[in-house]
Amino acid sequence: EFYAQAAEKIKDQCKKMWVLLETNGYGLTKENLEVLASGGVDSFWLDIKAYDEKVYKKLCGTTNKWILKAPELIVDMGFVLEVLTLFIPGWVEDDQIVKIAELIASIDPEIPFTILAFFPEYKMKNIRSPTLLEMVKTYFKAKNVGLKNIKLGNISVFTKNENDLKLLINLVGLKALG
Repeated sequence: EFYAQAAEKIKDQCKKMWVLLETNGYGLTKENLEVLASGGVDSFWLDIKAYDEKVYKKLCGTTNKWILKAPELIVDMGFVLEVLTLFIPGWVEDDQIVKIAELIASIDPEIPFTILAFFPEYKMKNIRSPTLLEMVKTYFKAKNVGLKNIKLGNISVFTKNENDLKLLINLVGLKALG
């Protein structure tokens, strides 16, 4: 209700303002989406942490069954959807990211999809960041399932110098850099 009220106040001040919520999707039930729609929320940036339920549970402490159903419901209810996922070596790699991409492509291949590079922090300081090759390979695998609007994010994490950046641009193009 707080987010719906906040969106409503924003829209009261500026009718043309676009309201996007960034979320892990956990609370996006049909009932909550109806409340958010009534408040004027326009879109969601949905962070899908993992496709594999066991990995998701290790990362987030709960099931991902609802999160994997949320994209279709969000789109069916008329919201604009963007999806992102994090490439975490040893946890969420190209196999899971491709499954998430397939899910999104089955709903609408035009949905923007961002693959973010993980960087070690907090309780995951011992996990390395993905390499340039891993990110590019995953980009093309996601593209091959039919997604049309794919971006790579946190590029400074996997490009270590100007030559890496030039190579990345040559391989995926500027449009793919988030």
